[in-house]
Amino acid sequence: MDEPQKQPKRKKRFESNNTYFTICIYAIATFAICLLIFRFTSNWQSTKNQIGQILSVFSPFLLAFLIAYFTNPMVKHIDNFLFQKTLKHRFERGHLLLSMILAYVIAIGAIILVFIFIVPQIINSISQLVRISPTLYQNALDMLYSLDERFPTLDLSFIYQAAEDVMPDLFNFFRTFMSDTVLPFLYNAGLSIISWFINIILAFVISCYLLFSKQKLIKSLKRVAYAIFPEDICLTLFDTLKDCNQIFSQYIIGKTLDSTIIGILCLACMTILKLPYALIISLIVGITNMIPYFGPFIGAVPGILILLIISPKSSLIFAVLILAIQQLDGSVIGPKILGKSTGLQPISIIFAITVGGALAGPLGMFLGVPIVAVLTFLINKLINYILKKKHIEPDLSNTKDSRTSERSSNDPFIDEFEESDPND
Repeated sequence: MDEPQKQPKRKKRFESNNTYFTICIYAIATFAICLLIFRFTSNWQSTKNQIGQILSVFSPFLLAFLIAYFTNPMVKHIDNFLFQKTLKHRFERGHLLLSMILAYVIAIGAIILVFIFIVPQIINSISQLVRISPTLYQNALDMLYSLDERFPTLDLSFIYQAAEDVMPDLFNFFRTFMSDTVLPFLYNAGLSIISWFINIILAFVISCYLLFSKQKLIKSLKRVAYAIFPEDICLTLFDTLKDCNQIFSQYIIGKTLDSTIIGILCLACMTILKLPYALIISLIVGITNMIPYFGPFIGAVPGILILLIISPKSSLIFAVLILAIQQLDGSVIGPKILGKSTGLQPISIIFAITVGGALAGPLGMFLGVPIVAVLTFLINKLINYILKKKHIEPDLSNTKDSRTSERSSNDPFIDEFEESDPND
């Protein structure tokens, strides 16, 4: 008797497919992200207002994070040099608390000294410059007329015409800028600090908690990371974040210390040489020194122009002084403090300054360098990872491209390109 034939299984109309499901998830996520980007950019003013409201709500926490981030190196140095050897490990929490208190006393004391002694002198110097601006204008014209008397054979009529056309507007702009912008800014900054007093106090309290409980917070974040990602990814992530933090913080702290030393050195030298407006000019020199390459030149120009109108001899002395200080900074102070904290090539630094300045002004010119340094580090790390998966050494020593070792070009630019290390 024949066995009954088995009926073939009917194919389901819809079958589960993990590949298609993953593709759908990615497609939906991509569409949602594009929709959000379009929504935010199409009504940018509303987006800026919403971002501002969010930042205003979280401003104490953001300020607390910044305070803790920039105070942490001082706390660590105080802890290592003063308390580690004396209190040992059994009072670890105690000497950490003492280090925090001492660091905050130093920071708050420095801020109070700045507001008590330096800010009034800056306001006084600016007010004095505004008052004597007509005299400065007349001195500039007298200087031009004296050139005609010393060099009668030169035709300086076009210079006189340009001076008569430009200099009144220039001095009016200077006087208006100082009286209507800088002085109100300093006044409003003082009022803002008073109105922000509660937020500042709250931020200091939160920053104390962040510093004191730093290890617990880091451990909590690590627990979250280990719960989400595999262990090898977590280890790579932690090492990468540690390196990025080291690059960023070393540059910010080192450049701030370097610029502070340059400003104090400029103030001391100008005071010894009895040059006028030493405080405000040194402050400009110190602040602009935070910008690599271009900063020293930007900071020297206002001082040279102000002193040139008051006394050409003082202007010449100041120019020589700035050149000497910058040579000292470039050869001794800068390398000693900063070293090779960024690892960037000069063209990369110029790119960072240019783009950062275009996007965020002077602050972008300063922060552009460490941000580009971090991005360069991450890109190099990604490239090395991809090369490792392809079994290629980072220096390309095991590739078939033997041009760097078997032939040499007569063009030094090509030789330098072929012998360059991709890790640089």
